[in-house]
Amino acid sequence: MKQEVYTLICEMLCDAKDLDADMLTPDIRVQALKLDSLDYVELMVLAKREFNVTLSGDIFIENPQLTLGEMSQMLEDQRVKMNEA
Repeated sequence: MKQEVYTLICEMLCDAKDLDADMLTPDIRVQALKLDSLDYVELMVLAKREFNVTLSGDIFIENPQLTLGEMSQMLEDQRVKMNEA
């Protein structure tokens, strides 16, 4: 996982949910953060704006055990794939 992707996601989550950055780890489940629909939209906008990657809301529904590290890796993989195309 590229640290830049993980760091930007954590910064957005800390701002949106007023979280302490120390509580976020790559292993924490996204679902455990108790995000609301606006938070998920902000994640999707961040992915598009920062990485030019489309993140579907379905990813969170289909993968309820998704961790921050897995989501970061997924975004990085999609970004690399887009750059190769």
